[in-house]
Amino acid sequence: MPELVILIGFPGSGKTSFHRARFASTHVHVSKDLMRNRRDRQTRQLTLVDEALAAGRSVVVDNVNATAADRMALIEAGRRRGATIVGYVLATSVAECSRRNRGRVGRERVPEVAIRAHAKRFQHPTRAEGFDRLEQVRVDEGRFEVSPYDGEPGERMPRRIFLLSPASTSGERAVRLLDGRSTSALAPGLRSAPGVPLGEVFSFLSSLYFRGKLAYARAFGRPPPGLCGAFVITPGEGLRDPAEPVTIDRLRRYAEVRVKSGEPRYLTPLLRDAKALRRLAGDDAGIVLLGSVASSRYVEPLLTVFGDRLLFPPAFVGRGDMSRGGLLLRCVDAHEELEYAPVSGAVRHGPRPPRLAKRARR
Repeated sequence: MPELVILIGFPGSGKTSFHRARFASTHVHVSKDLMRNRRDRQTRQLTLVDEALAAGRSVVVDNVNATAADRMALIEAGRRRGATIVGYVLATSVAECSRRNRGRVGRERVPEVAIRAHAKRFQHPTRAEGFDRLEQVRVDEGRFEVSPYDGEPGERMPRRIFLLSPASTSGERAVRLLDGRSTSALAPGLRSAPGVPLGEVFSFLSSLYFRGKLAYARAFGRPPPGLCGAFVITPGEGLRDPAEPVTIDRLRRYAEVRVKSGEPRYLTPLLRDAKALRRLAGDDAGIVLLGSVASSRYVEPLLTVFGDRLLFPPAFVGRGDMSRGGLLLRCVDAHEELEYAPVSGAVRHGPRPPRLAKRARR
């Protein structure tokens, strides 16, 4: 899946330097600063973005992008091509931007009034605009420190890490994939190094349910610096990054391990990684289980580690797998996060809720 990176920051904040350090070898660079002699810079920018994403290439847009309106057309272009949309906000002060700008020469230097004007119209980006992830970048003597973006001062969003229950390796799709009969586009990648991302494989195996969990976790994960926003509970390998490549041999090993409370090959690595995550995440990060809370195979071992910090969406109660997946995808479409409650002491069984409204075509 291609990625659309939108850089957000005043002139002199370090956007282009950050691009060179982080994305130059992997992303197409699009900037209106490279189109100074064109009158249709906005149209040309959107055309370049669309062409790159259509070809499966990731893009970084290196402009000020100060307002939600400035960012809206880019986000819509990314959504049309199914790209993951990530915003990086350069947290460089106006005073520092002005100082750096004074040290520039030629066309790189902008009028001082331009920096002040951008600062006056600046709007803090939010997930509701359509970003899958928002990050903050602090620049210190050529080094870039990236952390989750917390929005305006005083409006810090709570840290959130999601644990995704695994896809079944005993279903029809899994059986065909494991015995070599599958004609899926994933099959060749699984049989060669480095493999296929775990999240992509499990999305194929379980279809709607895991796809919904993964999309939701990507949209609303807010991990502490240095951690993933989501981890997959695996049979026999504990908690794994959904972006980690797996091969057919690892998938076959998963199929040999039963996900149940009495299976040491499942429990031992899960408890090991859960304890490590508790230590690394700190005390202020909520751990949300996106999986069946009616089953003890996930809840019991995780409660022993996280206690009251283990949360779940009460909207899951009474829903089957397909309904949960559909609910999560609708939340992503609407940019609306579910409410969470502690698993400990919660009502985890209940009547089936009404059917979901038909999902709008995207």
